[in-house]
Amino acid sequence: MDSYKATLRHLYSLQHRGMKFGLRNIRYLLQSVGNPERQFRSIHIAGTNGKGSTAAFLASIWMEGGYRTGLYTSPHLLRFTERIRINGREIPERRLVSYTKTLRPAIEKVRATFFEATTCIAFQYFADEGVDVAIIEAGLGGRLDSTNVLLPMASVITSIGLDHTDILGKTIGAIAREKGGIIKHAIPCVTATEDENALIQIRSIAARNHSTLGHAKRIVMCATNEERPELVSFKSRSFSVRDVSVGLKGAHQVRNAQLALATLEVIKKNPKYRSLTIWVNNATVRRGFENVVKNAGIRGRLEMLGRSPRFVLDVAHNPPGIHTLVEALRSLVSKPMTVVFGVMSDKDYSSMIDGITPLASTIIAVAPATERALSARTLVRHVCRRKLPGRYGGSVAKGLMLAKTAGGQILVTGSHYVVGEALKYLTSKKS
Repeated sequence: MDSYKATLRHLYSLQHRGMKFGLRNIRYLLQSVGNPERQFRSIHIAGTNGKGSTAAFLASIWMEGGYRTGLYTSPHLLRFTERIRINGREIPERRLVSYTKTLRPAIEKVRATFFEATTCIAFQYFADEGVDVAIIEAGLGGRLDSTNVLLPMASVITSIGLDHTDILGKTIGAIAREKGGIIKHAIPCVTATEDENALIQIRSIAARNHSTLGHAKRIVMCATNEERPELVSFKSRSFSVRDVSVGLKGAHQVRNAQLALATLEVIKKNPKYRSLTIWVNNATVRRGFENVVKNAGIRGRLEMLGRSPRFVLDVAHNPPGIHTLVEALRSLVSKPMTVVFGVMSDKDYSSMIDGITPLASTIIAVAPATERALSARTLVRHVCRRKLPGRYGGSVAKGLMLAKTAGGQILVTGSHYVVGEALKYLTSKKS
C-alpha cells in the first residue's frame, strides 16, 4: 500500500509539469471519478488578494450555523492537507493516499498537473463526505483555472491588482477579464474591487451572462467604533451585527469580512437555498467573524508570534498585497521593523521592495526552499541598489536567526513559502 510520504512525492512531482490553463484535463479527471463537483453546493472565489481570508470568513460562518462545510484553499503553509478541510479538520492522510491511488491512471493518461490533481481530490472528498456547502478558492486567474468547472451558488471576486502579469495580462482590465471568467450564466456575482477599469470588465461579463452583479459596499454597510476601533458593526437587509471583533487584523480584513457577509446576503435572497441559510443569523455571523482562525485554520495574516522578539508574519506576495500590509501595520507598530523578506522570481519584486521600505529599518534577504524563489543574493543586491540597509540572510531559518540579533519587532513577508518556513522554524523553536 502506498504511504503518505510516497503519495506526497508523487503529487509534488507533478509540479514539474508546470501550469496548464484549460478545463479539458480537470473534466477528464472528474469524469473518471463520477463528477463529484456536481454533488455539493459551492461558493467560488477569485481575485488578486483576499481570496483565502474571504473564504475563511464564509466557511467559519457556515460552520457556526451547524453546516458541514468544505474549504479548499492554496497554497498551504505547513502541511499539504491544510488545503482541503471539512469543518476545519484537514483531510486525513489515509484518504489522500486512497484518492491519489485511484486517480493515478487518469492523472498519467492526460499528464495532469499538481493543481488539477489536487482539485479533483478535494472535490471527491467533499462529495464523499456529503458537505452542505464548499468554499472553493481559485488557484490562478479564473476563466481557465481548474476550479472553474463548478456551478456555484455565487461567484465572488475579491480585489483586482497587477500580479501574474506574464500569464493573466499586463493591465488591470486584462486581469479582470480572466478573474471575471468565473461568472456563470444567471448565477449572481459579488465583488469588492474598487478599480474602475476592473469593474468595467466585470460588469460587461456579468451582463453577457445575465448575472446580477453586486458590490459588497452597497450590500453591507460597515462602521468602526470610534472609541474602540477594534470593534466593527455590519448591517445589511438580513443581518445586523454590532461591535464585533473581526478575528483577523487590519482594515483590509474588515473589507474581506464585508465581502463574505455580502455573499451570504445574496444567497439568502434565493429561496432555493433557504435550507443553507436558515441557521445563518446575526449570532452565527458574529461567532464566525470572531472565531475565523480557530474554525478555518487560517494562518499567516498579520499573525503575531513570540514577545521578545515579536514576530509578525504575513503572506503578502505582490505589490498590492505589500501596500495593504504596510497600511495595516501603520496602526499596529510605532517603530521601523527588521524585515525578513523573500520573494518568487516571477514577481514584481522591485515594486515590493519599494512598498516595504517605509516600514523597514533593515531588510534581510532570504530565499525559501523552492525552485521559484529569487536567490537571496540577487534580492539583497536589489535592496542595496536603493541605498537601503540590506543584509544577506540566505535561508529563511538563517534570516530569522540574524533578525533576532537586531532587536525590536520583526516582520516576515513576501511569499507564502517564506511564511510557511518561518512558521515551521518558529513553532519548532517555540520562539
